[in-house]
Amino acid sequence: MKIKQTFVVLPVLLFSLTLINCNKNKETTFVIKVDSIHVADTINLDETLRIEFFGTIGDNGCYSFSHDESSFEGTTISIKLWGKNSGADECPSVIVKLDGTYFDINFSSAGTYTIEIIQPDNSKIVRTVVVLDPGKL
Repeated sequence: MKIKQTFVVLPVLLFSLTLINCNKNKETTFVIKVDSIHVADTINLDETLRIEFFGTIGDNGCYSFSHDESSFEGTTISIKLWGKNSGADECPSVIVKLDGTYFDINFSSAGTYTIEIIQPDNSKIVRTVVVLDPGKL
């Protein structure tokens, strides 16, 4: 009796693993197009700058936010948002949005900083933020 159960469970397990690997092979990543951002134009040095992103990640539930990629060069902060598509054959019928996704930055010195949001076509949304040192006002 135990031998028969093993022969039934083993093929089902192997088939399930094949399906999981099949979907993983179809998973893709992409740069998300950001429609707009919300960011303060001036903050104090002891405050955290929060950048909020708005836009559509994908047109069905197989799309999701993956990760952000950022670089700091001098007074320029570049941010690129990455999404992923699971590659599943059937996806929930829902629009997936960035709304509410944010990126926080803490500054170590006062100054004028440039925030660049990199788009899929390598164009940029650019904003300037002034960081004030309240001890020197």
